[in-house]
Amino acid sequence: MSDATTFATCRTEAGLSVADVATEFGVLPELVSEWDDGRAQPPAHVIRSLETIGRIGRAVEPVGIKPQQPEFEAIRDEGPLFKSDKLIKSKKRVADHGEVFTPPWLVEKMLDLVKGETERIDSRFLEPACGSGNFLVPILQRKLAAVEAKYGKSDFEKRHFALLALTCCYGIELLADNIAECRANMLAVFAQYLRLDKHDELYRAAGHVLSLNLIHGDAMTMKNADGGPIRIVEWGYIGKGKFQRRDFRLDVLTGMSTFHEERTLFAHLGSHEIFQPVESYPPMRVAELAARDMVA
Repeated sequence: MSDATTFATCRTEAGLSVADVATEFGVLPELVSEWDDGRAQPPAHVIRSLETIGRIGRAVEPVGIKPQQPEFEAIRDEGPLFKSDKLIKSKKRVADHGEVFTPPWLVEKMLDLVKGETERIDSRFLEPACGSGNFLVPILQRKLAAVEAKYGKSDFEKRHFALLALTCCYGIELLADNIAECRANMLAVFAQYLRLDKHDELYRAAGHVLSLNLIHGDAMTMKNADGGPIRIVEWGYIGKGKFQRRDFRLDVLTGMSTFHEERTLFAHLGSHEIFQPVESYPPMRVAELAARDMVA
């Protein structure tokens, strides 16, 4: 099979037009046309990307079947995240940091592979290179849809379980502008769902949660931007409007897999220090979380 046939086939199976490929990879449509008819050879990473997109598409969306949309649709076409579906911000950022974003339609297909977990309010997701929230925002949207379906008739429960959904979303990002955008995007979706303004206690409480859950740091070294160890905050909703917070070190948590298998030598070490939090806090209400945001 020729390079031209390979590219054209991969592009077709990925469901992308020449213009789509040009937009996604930040190249001129004329160059993509040359790849398509064999006048130029496409980079290997482009072929690999298209092959991956095609495989995911076949696995998630069989012919004639469209993925179901969540009952609640939060902000989809507003805010910084949704101004552009391009995969890169600049070639320099790609070269310096390997920064490439996943397009929204592909994110949805990938999340559908774990659909049950994305729609469970208290399931926890950690994105180690969260960017502006390409994955975390739709995960939060799906969780809020679950909140609406289960608690939509009770304003008290709706507000508190929506905050629980937010507390279960975690991200680590190396670039400061990305983590700031991610926090803003997540807060915008949360506020839009509950119709909050910036003076609402729940809005400020959510801002405090996001300042802790979305971390400016390096997931590879497990260090935050200041060089200290990354802390992961475990939030739990204990009912009656109260939230429990415990802090763990990420580098310690990654060792947990050694102990969770029943047949390992370490199965009896359930109370091992690896399970001990670095710090625990007394239960806090929304007003107390909001007050901490004011201090921060």
